[in-house]
Amino acid sequence: MKKIINLHLINGEVRKHEIEINKVIVVGYGGRNIDKIQEHIDELKELGIAPPPSVPMIYPQNIEQLNFSNECHGSKFSSGEAEYVLFHDGQEWLFTLGSDHTDREVEKENILKSKLICDKPLASDFWRLKDLIEDWDTIILRSYVTSNSERLLYQEDTLEALLEVDTLLEKLNKLGEIDLENTVIYSGTVPTKNGFVFGEKFEYEVEQPKLNRKIKHHYSIVN
Repeated sequence: MKKIINLHLINGEVRKHEIEINKVIVVGYGGRNIDKIQEHIDELKELGIAPPPSVPMIYPQNIEQLNFSNECHGSKFSSGEAEYVLFHDGQEWLFTLGSDHTDREVEKENILKSKLICDKPLASDFWRLKDLIEDWDTIILRSYVTSNSERLLYQEDTLEALLEVDTLLEKLNKLGEIDLENTVIYSGTVPTKNGFVFGEKFEYEVEQPKLNRKIKHHYSIVN
């Protein structure tokens, strides 16, 4: 898959940049803090979803699941997960925002299948990873769900809650993911504020406060 993205530079310039995507993987349970990971596992356990056999986990996805639009195919029991996303374009690491939209009913029986049957929304705006490293732990990941016409703050945490890039790539290497060029990598998510909400709209963003900039995306859920 080839895609024209908007590459935002720290001087405010925006460049059109073509990328070629050859592979998509979703990292599950990608938290840095074991207590935060357990919090997410406990959320899933309340829905009858068994704990993972190891942490982190890798769930390969189909390239066709990537969805840059404002509609996402899911189900009435599906929900989004705001995540940072990494991509290496052959020259450098880029950073954007994605949602690991997942069917929670199917997840009770088969986690991989629950992810494969839903689209994987992705923003078209990207930043250079090298422009983020110094500010990494202050960058904010946030999402909102609209359910029954009520907009709720769904997730909010800094990237301090998730694995740092070097650590994540090292763990992926140990799990056999050695060549990650042209691979979209969903990082894993942060806990919800008040448990899962199955809404009709999902809005999510990543904010770099130091540079006063955000990447934002949203989608309606189509059953």
